[in-house]
Amino acid sequence: MKICFTSDEPKGLESVMSYHFGHCPYYVMVDVEGNKVKNVESISNPFAAEHNAGDLPTYMKEKGVDVIITGGMGPKAQQYFVDYGIKPVTGAYGRVKDVLEEFLNAKIEVHEENTIPIENSHKNEDKENEEVERIKKENADLRRQIADLKSRLSRIEERLDL
Repeated sequence: MKICFTSDEPKGLESVMSYHFGHCPYYVMVDVEGNKVKNVESISNPFAAEHNAGDLPTYMKEKGVDVIITGGMGPKAQQYFVDYGIKPVTGAYGRVKDVLEEFLNAKIEVHEENTIPIENSHKNEDKENEEVERIKKENADLRRQIADLKSRLSRIEERLDL
């Protein structure tokens, strides 16, 4: 099974998940056999700057993706993936390795309400663009912090289980 994760960085399993599949800068492709990771590859999103509806699902189908895991994705995009036989999983956050483990151990529940709506409004005014960029950077930093905390919590839970 090939699982694709949206990512803010090209660090493989150590990457922080991105909250939007279409405009994320990277994808982490993980080949899994049973519950064992066979291959991990970080690739740039060729459609990060601009894409038409259906471009990314077509691209993922060509890459042999079976599941795409992301923070958020609109209902139209989800339907495109379903039409291609690719299972969309939304509402994920943290580091790819932690989300992968949750997915493989069936700890991620997939519900329609897990989809995080993403506003995609583009304004031409410089001030608003600067503010958007500032918020994006803060958001990315917060995602890294959450991912670190989630990893720490996992390690503490493992110790408690021993």
